[in-house]
Amino acid sequence: MNVAEIRRAGLGALLAVSVAATGACGVADAVKETDAPASAKPLQPRDALLASLPDASTGSFRFTVEGGEAPSSGEIDAGRQSYRVGFRYREPKAGFTLLSDYLVVKQQSWIKIRFTGTKGLTGLPKLPKKWMLIDPAKVSTKDVPLAYDNETDPGEAGVVLRAIVDVEQTSAGHFAGTTDLTRQGEAEIIGAARLRALGDKAKAVPFEATVDAKGRLTSTVVRIPAAGKTKASRYAITYAGYGTTPTPVAPPADQQQPATGDAYELLNA
Repeated sequence: MNVAEIRRAGLGALLAVSVAATGACGVADAVKETDAPASAKPLQPRDALLASLPDASTGSFRFTVEGGEAPSSGEIDAGRQSYRVGFRYREPKAGFTLLSDYLVVKQQSWIKIRFTGTKGLTGLPKLPKKWMLIDPAKVSTKDVPLAYDNETDPGEAGVVLRAIVDVEQTSAGHFAGTTDLTRQGEAEIIGAARLRALGDKAKAVPFEATVDAKGRLTSTVVRIPAAGKTKASRYAITYAGYGTTPTPVAPPADQQQPATGDAYELLNA
């Protein structure tokens, strides 16, 4: 289970809530980071970027993802098998926003769901403000995280960097090149319809990336060109707070409860 799959689960929940409201009114295969001897030759740009990807030894860090199907942000500590990720889903027709947070710690997971912009709407489920512990036996979709599953790269930066067509280092810690989005798989950096509209342009899409003084990835920005009636946009990943971000932990007993029936209806939508 990776963050891209969780994002799809949220989109399903948004659709289910939208129908009710309207009717009533990676796992990433990370490249191991190693400390090169002082006498070793500098890595080539592509190799340096692949080596910059976070893995299980990276420690805690925070992340944000802008663009794609839904903006997200959170914290992860792969070494301790935990992460928290929050998504924002906007329903333009009904006018409300669904905000969902997943917390995964080893073999358990919790969720919080709330809505904004709901004035005048009826038919929305009433959900508690506490973290809701998810019972795997009551979940019927694979897109809901039930346990930690080797997630290390929540923004799917590896999808971009492993599909590099060409890249150069423009200055210390800064890189620019092109990537092949036809190799995105299930990452959903762009939707299937837009991928088709881009045609051959999707095979060499501009991107920039930066790394810190220790060679750790700090940002990846994919600049997606206009296609058909869709304007140009960007998919931006930021990784920060390496080693200083608090590790996500299980909520205290008084701040959690079992997930409700309404919550499972949304999760299984």
